[in-house]
Amino acid sequence: MKLVFMTYYAGMHDEVMELLEETGIENYTYWGEVQGRLSSGDPREGSQTWPGYNSALQAVLRDESAERLIELIRAFNGERRGADRIDAHFIELALSVRAASESGGE
Repeated sequence: MKLVFMTYYAGMHDEVMELLEETGIENYTYWGEVQGRLSSGDPREGSQTWPGYNSALQAVLRDESAERLIELIRAFNGERRGADRIDAHFIELALSVRAASESGGE
């Protein structure tokens, strides 16, 4: 299993949700307004100097879903120009204790 941690421009949230839906990911944690600088673009800090916000999202994925999401994010980023891209980090999980039963979906 993998943990994906993604950051992206807050205005892209609907597009990110479409990627999750296409991958079959139903369970995630989402932070709507976070401050920081992605690997592409200027900082977004909700100020006059650095307006706007980023969003962050994490999800626990089966390996097959993680591979599919990696493919989709690479394609998405390849089609975009400027700062409106996704930074995604995939981390191997040793253990995950979840609220739902083990047979529950991602």
